[in-house]
Amino acid sequence: MAFTQVVVRVLDGPSVVDESIRRPVRLTPDGFAGVVYAGAVYPLLLDNLVDIAGSSWEIEDCNRFLFSGAAIPYAPRVGVMTPEPRFDGFSGKWSVETNRFGHYVVFNASERIAGHVVDALEAAGLSVQRWDVSHRPASDGRFYDWFARLRFKGSRDECVARVSAAFSATRTVSPIEETPRPTVERLEQLETQAERLLDQVMQLRERLVASEEDSAQLRVKLHNATTRETQLTGALDRALAHQQSLHEQLAALRDSAQHTPETSALLAQQSETDELMELVLAENADLRQQVATLLQRSDQGDGRIRTLEATVIELQERLEEISEQERERHRATAARLAPRVGVSGFLDAAFARLTFVLDSVEVLANFEAPASALRALVQIDMGELLGKDLQGVRGWREVPKIATGISGSEDMGRIYYKPGGNRVLVSVHLKQNDKEQRRHVKRLRVF
Repeated sequence: MAFTQVVVRVLDGPSVVDESIRRPVRLTPDGFAGVVYAGAVYPLLLDNLVDIAGSSWEIEDCNRFLFSGAAIPYAPRVGVMTPEPRFDGFSGKWSVETNRFGHYVVFNASERIAGHVVDALEAAGLSVQRWDVSHRPASDGRFYDWFARLRFKGSRDECVARVSAAFSATRTVSPIEETPRPTVERLEQLETQAERLLDQVMQLRERLVASEEDSAQLRVKLHNATTRETQLTGALDRALAHQQSLHEQLAALRDSAQHTPETSALLAQQSETDELMELVLAENADLRQQVATLLQRSDQGDGRIRTLEATVIELQERLEEISEQERERHRATAARLAPRVGVSGFLDAAFARLTFVLDSVEVLANFEAPASALRALVQIDMGELLGKDLQGVRGWREVPKIATGISGSEDMGRIYYKPGGNRVLVSVHLKQNDKEQRRHVKRLRVF
């Protein structure tokens, strides 16, 4: 996968050190762009400038590169202070979503303003249980940047009224200007790439299964043709031996002085044998041609299978690379928002070997009593083998009847995990019904 490269101008304060230096763009731990110069990574400023008089990072701390086509998150200039805005109301897009877990406020804002929005909700008496980046469409079908789960237990209409009051009561000046945040944009790009790679993996897996079925059919045909060839070869050997015997008898009769009826019978038998041999030779030649064709098609099928397997492995490696970058971006975001690290930050810190897939973080965050799930996750992280093999998905195991504390779904929690060396894939799921559970299990096949 190609990475973004830029031509930079290197400064040392007011002095120009170097011109037109081409470098790949790296991502620094604070989420901004940087390039390597003189053994260190310096922030990349607007107009592709690098000032080596400023701060720098170690190269080992900036081992992630910016993919080609992505927007460059330029670093702000040192010394240019932007005053922290006072929260005077919020005019961005927002909505209230109500489901069986409670009330959620979903809204669009930069990361910095999102913190002020959450503070405004709490200041208005709407306690926020958790807030984080939103990864799925809301009930109105739109995608929002952030969500905040409220502890408020009233009706939806009451919740909408109180949120509206919280967002407008303190507005005395112009609305807050919203600026895009490179972290959010980067996450969206990574999610889009991950979805596209998942689709490619599914398509290639289907093609791989079809190719393996074709190859198996060709092997059966090849086996049958080989068996038939062996039978015909044996018959041909017997016919040749019989022909040789007839030739010897005919030669002996020719040497005799007179032709007897026995001689005529032998001559007729020789003619029949020659005709039979011609038929056997013709059929054997045709069969050899069929065997050669089947062998060639079998080799081609094996080649296609090997190519598809290599492509699947490559796509899985790319998917893992993107997933790892997304996890690192989540950890960096959580670190900058401390102490509001959220469930995602807690899971990354608490379980070093576990990689949570699909909507595990959101499901676990919505458990009213997650102690049972966390206890099972600790055991899995320690290498213990829990539960049973998951039927229909090779390599995965299922831990059933996880307590959730949710009314009506007390023991409907499920943990699916796939041990694999130093990393263990984990999916935390809340079962709705058998059909929905089968659909969720089917989604695990891509990992």
